[in-house]
Amino acid sequence: MADKSSVAYLTGAGLSVDAGLPHSVKLAEKLKEYLIAQAAEPKNEEAKVLLGLLYFILGGIRFQWGRLGLDPDQPVNIEQIATAALRLRHRHKDPLAPYVSAWTDRIVSLEAQQEGALERFSDTIFARLKEWLATPAKEKIEYINRMGDLHDKDAAVSIFSLNYDLLVETALANANRVLVNGFKEGRWNPELFNQKSDIRLYKLHGSLDWVDDEMHGICSLTFDRHPKAEDFEVQKSPLLIFGTDSKLSGKDPFLTLVHAFSDQLRSTQVLVAIGYSFSDQYINDIVEQRMRDNLQLRIVIVSRTADKIKQRVLFLENSPRVTTINGNAQDALNSGAVRNEILRVLKEAKQEAPF
Repeated sequence: MADKSSVAYLTGAGLSVDAGLPHSVKLAEKLKEYLIAQAAEPKNEEAKVLLGLLYFILGGIRFQWGRLGLDPDQPVNIEQIATAALRLRHRHKDPLAPYVSAWTDRIVSLEAQQEGALERFSDTIFARLKEWLATPAKEKIEYINRMGDLHDKDAAVSIFSLNYDLLVETALANANRVLVNGFKEGRWNPELFNQKSDIRLYKLHGSLDWVDDEMHGICSLTFDRHPKAEDFEVQKSPLLIFGTDSKLSGKDPFLTLVHAFSDQLRSTQVLVAIGYSFSDQYINDIVEQRMRDNLQLRIVIVSRTADKIKQRVLFLENSPRVTTINGNAQDALNSGAVRNEILRVLKEAKQEAPF
């Protein structure tokens, strides 16, 4: 494997949208619709409080955008809502808490109406995500398997995913491809990533089948399943972070995963950003830095708006090392456009390499 090229995928929500899963803005809309329906039930007082919290959070996000000179009418996504809820939930632990004379009366009022309201709000988001991001039928996700086509033949393939869903794992398992994701017998062991003979999957924002258990530590419930999973899976929320700049990103498994992403880009020849909008500034900063450090690194953007993304992101805009495929992930993978572009870029890079 040492003489093979290194190819990395960076996958965003656009990869899963083609399989029928909702994107982050749609998830926020679904949360609102769900809480409105629940709050319409006469005796569901908890849902009324949670809906009030959602409206408060949405108002705060839009107010802050207006203060910053940004469009307050732009869509709000589920990560922004969840991040705000988690920060409000732990607001008294914030280093700035001593300097805040009083938190808004509305939050205090809602918490008085429903004990643990912010905790229940976060739990509701986690529970709904499991339902709304459930893996579709086998035939709907077959295209995702195409990301592994070059592995072992022409390159060593790694996949860095920002998605919580289980589509990549399931698609590769359906195709009988061996995958390393840092878990063995359901237990987290990052040393497994040293096995470079297999496709490696790094889920930078966590996964719907990961939990952090007091007794067993970081565990997987599906890929592969912890032998004691039935003892703790029901009461545990999935181990996720909403945005790579979250405070949790400084802890395992997230610290290990994002370090692996940064480290691998030092020697990778091709990074295929597929279904990723370049909206995560933390991730963008890593990619930009590695573009400077690793002069061999080429980027292929695969998106319906690939050209617009390249024009919008400053470090991509005028770079001859960045190419685009304008189209959805499913078509680009199934048609061979992604595979062919990777091979073309690798060939070009080898021709330009010094003797």
